[in-house]
Amino acid sequence: MQPMDDSTTSRHLVRGWRLHRLLIGALVFGATLAGQEIALRVTVYDERTAETVTGLGPERFSVKDGNTPLQVISASEPDTPVDTLLLVDSSMVGHAVRPIAEAVIGELGESDSAALVSFHESADLLHDFTSDQRALSRALDRIEYGNLPRLHDALFAAIDGGFDTGSNRRAIIVLSAGAIARSRTSEAEVVEVARAKGVSVYTVFVRTDARGAMRRLALRTGGASIAAKRTGLEPRRLATRVLEAVRNQYELSVTGVYTLGDQVTAEIVSQTKTKLSASVLPID
Repeated sequence: MQPMDDSTTSRHLVRGWRLHRLLIGALVFGATLAGQEIALRVTVYDERTAETVTGLGPERFSVKDGNTPLQVISASEPDTPVDTLLLVDSSMVGHAVRPIAEAVIGELGESDSAALVSFHESADLLHDFTSDQRALSRALDRIEYGNLPRLHDALFAAIDGGFDTGSNRRAIIVLSAGAIARSRTSEAEVVEVARAKGVSVYTVFVRTDARGAMRRLALRTGGASIAAKRTGLEPRRLATRVLEAVRNQYELSVTGVYTLGDQVTAEIVSQTKTKLSASVLPID
């Protein structure tokens, strides 16, 4: 074997140094990806009974971004105030949800902050955020029913302009007769603005015509989807469970991707035969 001259030795040293830098860069980049922590808000509930499930540890959550599994580092249940906007169906079939709307207002606590908006072909503010049940009840009495239930248009408008800036969590409870008319706004646009504004959507509906759409809106925004008749609950008990779902969100810290996509899902590792639903709202 011929001995290497100085130039050959230098080239090998330079190549070795470049390879070393590439390896170090790859390790650092990989650590950055794996170490990027992302916060999610998650509601866990039983769709059949409308019961919210609390007390779960991080090991009970299975979270994916598309097909990519994410590691759940922690799961907490922060007790934070919520600004809740009640979006009440005032379309030609809206009378069916009136008893539930009355019950939800009646179950609000003194520390709850709620606003009332009616919807048919547009969204109409009936009362801004307040803790005064009587004021909200009087506003509900002013609803005039008629026209088509263009839910997606109304939801987009309520989410985009219905909340002031503040530190409280944000939630919308949709109280719908269950029928949805065609809107100019798509479901994807509603989900996009809800995630941008940090608003969880909770859907409560009487008829099941649009059950799939109601369920998707809730699952993709950290809310809950409740078919009123399926639960078999009278309005007051149903209202209690709806508000429990709004008040009891988990906050998860996950890692595994640098930036989340738009297909984040969560499942609950069940220790029983009960099938639980888990909805997700990424927090910026």
